[in-house]
Amino acid sequence: MPVIAVGLNHKTAPLGLLGHLAISEDTLPKALHQLSTYEHVLEGVVLSTCNRIEVYASVTRFHRGAQDLRNFLGEFRHLAPEDFSDHLYTYHDDGAIRHLFRVASGIDSMVIGESEILGQVRRAFQAAQTEDLVRRTLGHAFRQALKVGKAARAETDIARNPVSVSSAAVDFARRTFSERSLAGKKVLLVGAGKMGRLAMQALERAGVTDVVVVNRREERARDLAQRYGAAPLPFEDLENALTSADIVICSTTAPGPVINADTMRRARSHREPSQDLLVIDIAVPHDVDPEVRRIEGVTVRDLEDLAQVVKTSLGNRHSEVSKVEAIVAAEVRRFMEWERADEVAPVVSRLVAQAEKERAAEMERFKRRPGVDDATVEAVDRLSRRLVAKLLHEPISRAKEMPSTHQGQLHLSALRELFEPDEG
Repeated sequence: MPVIAVGLNHKTAPLGLLGHLAISEDTLPKALHQLSTYEHVLEGVVLSTCNRIEVYASVTRFHRGAQDLRNFLGEFRHLAPEDFSDHLYTYHDDGAIRHLFRVASGIDSMVIGESEILGQVRRAFQAAQTEDLVRRTLGHAFRQALKVGKAARAETDIARNPVSVSSAAVDFARRTFSERSLAGKKVLLVGAGKMGRLAMQALERAGVTDVVVVNRREERARDLAQRYGAAPLPFEDLENALTSADIVICSTTAPGPVINADTMRRARSHREPSQDLLVIDIAVPHDVDPEVRRIEGVTVRDLEDLAQVVKTSLGNRHSEVSKVEAIVAAEVRRFMEWERADEVAPVVSRLVAQAEKERAAEMERFKRRPGVDDATVEAVDRLSRRLVAKLLHEPISRAKEMPSTHQGQLHLSALRELFEPDEG
């Protein structure tokens, strides 16, 4: 059955559009349920991160299945197809598997070799399993993708000196202040999820000791702050925290801005005129209202602004990409061989069963002939078995030996068309 991947990422679409289409963990079960209702979708996994929104599926037909996935993306997020169709990419069969393996290995990320994506792929897979939307084909594909991701990091230096979006944000702040460390700077961290935790680790490495953590779920803010010696604050105190911070890093999963222009203007009015504020928004969708950029003394940067920092921070990771590509290519071939062999097996089984059914029927008729003794029946039975085996050997062997080639697919189709094995 066809496997396809449809999606958008940081290379094909602006962050605003990715934010609009993003599917949060809370809404993922609902999204998967809706995906399961489309006519041509047999299995499906939704991968939504700060840099991509992708749907992987096994479908009954390629073109109609791909259209179902495009419809799903627009309908679930209430967006007209023309608003995002120019930014979509679609991969089919080995192309879809190759894309999944490249994503899991970290070489399709904005930060080459970043560590977060492998966990995100795993959670997307697990969510689809929970909703019973993953079976044989996608189950095998995603389990193999996770192995590819681990192998890429274990067998190459693609993840050496880990660089994440969060650490890139901290490095960007350091460069902005033209200092080797951020010791003495007051940092406000908005969001206590995984991105916030990674940012906290990067801040610690940068020498920051004065950090305030704000999060809608106050207990999460307390947990993260306690672990790193920071100070937690209720979300209601966000505006007050903005009045004294030098740097703000936003990384929530809120569906809309958590810092609006009015909040920032009031906070700015209580700051020293010469005290500039750097706000780094690494959330998708954006945590910071675009109008905040217009406020004097406030500098806002987002993921697009981090691209150059990420590029210069990668060092020699790019030289490792070719090694990872080799791992991916080998594993794609392995998957396609598995898939073709899996496709061949039931056809071969039915063909052999049908041949044996016809042979046995002819033997029964032969036994009823007058004057046929047991020795003759046994001899003819052995002869008929050998004859059937020889007749089937060549087509079956060729189908099994060429499972991953186009020629093999044609041969398999010919088996179906010419022999028409009994489905029952």
